[in-house]
Amino acid sequence: MLTIMPELSNGFVRNYNPFRTDSIATTKDFIYEYLYILEDEDIHYRLAKKCKLDSDLKGVTLTLRDGIKWSDGSPFTADDVMYSLQLLKDEPKLDYDSLGDWISTIEKRGQNEVYVSLTRPNAQIAQKFASLVVVPKHHWKTINNKLDYTNPNPIGTGPFTNIKAFSSNNIVQCRNALYWQINELEVDCIRYPMVRTNDELISRLSSGEFDWASAFIPDIDRNYASYSPNYHYFHQPSTVVSLMLNFAHPNEEVRNVIKDVRFRRAVSMGLERDLLIDVALFGQGQKASFASGLEAKFDNWISDASAEQHLYYIRYHPEAAMRLLDEAGVKDKNGDGFRDLPSGEPFHLSIIAPVGWSDFTSASNITSEMLRNIGLDVRAIPLPFPVYIDRITNGNYDIAITNYFSGITPHLYLDSTFNSKYQTETSPRFAQHKYHDEEVNQLLDAFLLTTDKKEQIKIINKLHLIIADQQVTVPLYYKLNTVEFTTSRFAGWRMKKNGKPNVPPIWYTERARLIQLLELTPVDPIIFRDQLSRKFNAF
Repeated sequence: MLTIMPELSNGFVRNYNPFRTDSIATTKDFIYEYLYILEDEDIHYRLAKKCKLDSDLKGVTLTLRDGIKWSDGSPFTADDVMYSLQLLKDEPKLDYDSLGDWISTIEKRGQNEVYVSLTRPNAQIAQKFASLVVVPKHHWKTINNKLDYTNPNPIGTGPFTNIKAFSSNNIVQCRNALYWQINELEVDCIRYPMVRTNDELISRLSSGEFDWASAFIPDIDRNYASYSPNYHYFHQPSTVVSLMLNFAHPNEEVRNVIKDVRFRRAVSMGLERDLLIDVALFGQGQKASFASGLEAKFDNWISDASAEQHLYYIRYHPEAAMRLLDEAGVKDKNGDGFRDLPSGEPFHLSIIAPVGWSDFTSASNITSEMLRNIGLDVRAIPLPFPVYIDRITNGNYDIAITNYFSGITPHLYLDSTFNSKYQTETSPRFAQHKYHDEEVNQLLDAFLLTTDKKEQIKIINKLHLIIADQQVTVPLYYKLNTVEFTTSRFAGWRMKKNGKPNVPPIWYTERARLIQLLELTPVDPIIFRDQLSRKFNAF
């Protein structure tokens, strides 16, 4: 049995609805497989064996695998794919990745081929189809209120559809006897226990309970790796963590201050990012290098001139920050040591962060202290994750700390973070700053109309310059995803050609976790005991 930690939780509800954001973190991949999985430059075909985009970028042909069955024994067919696509088009509330907006018509071409014509050309549409969850038509067509449905007894094509045990604090999912790759699957069950906070996870990781996790552990060599030669970890550069300010703040005067770029630049320049990383993250982070928040891995997309133009505003310049605040009319008018609103009213701000995310809560605490040093009365407020999300999506916050998506190209980050179409109450948190710029929207759309790399780079540079010039968000640092895994019970952990680990995070957002799981093999307890004995005898 493989024990994993894909998400912190305060208690489980039996919800395996793949269209809901609050479904169990083992729903996707392990119960509902995808057509294919994109990983860096690789594509791992799963339910599909081919995906072809028309030369005019207006249609997609999906060729499906033969011989796959649903866990109830029904055959997996093109009808299931067509039904799942039509669902997203007909019921937008189920459309978690806005794929339905791109679908014009769906037709069946042969027993295992589906053709989708698009509403408009999209050179990056393969990334959207990679997020399609296919559900069995014969089951879901009988469900009336699909978003309210918790799907307690799911029917899937994935490897672990047998819900062997389920309680509020422990889940065990075991093999799907009809899984199409059953001969490659050597893990019998996955166990997902409830863990409330990151600190609790660290303690239980150190005790050897978990085989695979992704947790921020302060001083990880001392607090984890030193406990056993079978405890392994590695850091994987990831997306940017930024401050998001509320451009639609309910208080008009606060809203006007936030919408003043001088204020946003002052907030950014009041932060000593090197110290923030050293103290809050124990050095486990990298300072943001683009004022737009683009990841460092995309440095070849941005010209040196574009990159350097706004670099000043994401570096520590407290005197300049205070001058900008003065210019914006945010001054200490009553002599209490804190700056007030231009009207003279007290100016109180809060940074919200999710409880249990120790790196975020530490970063928000230190950020608030740094901003207080330039005269802003800012306090960090930890909130339960559902409350944190609710506050952001409903615009009931001042400042929030959040991470963002990472993609194969810069478009995924820029689109999900700055496209105003993702600012509805049901949209994810990432664009809920409510900043709206029609030119940004048009450029994001233009990127999808070309496969010319030079033209794509030109568009990304324009987007970077607009967003950096307006300092829409305040980039803090690039998060290092830390992946922990043990070799005590399982072998087959992925390695790069240079010998370094290549184990993906086990988080529910990481599709490559399925590819890793299929490569795991149980360690023979007798062999493991002999290996351990030899290691101790060596001392």
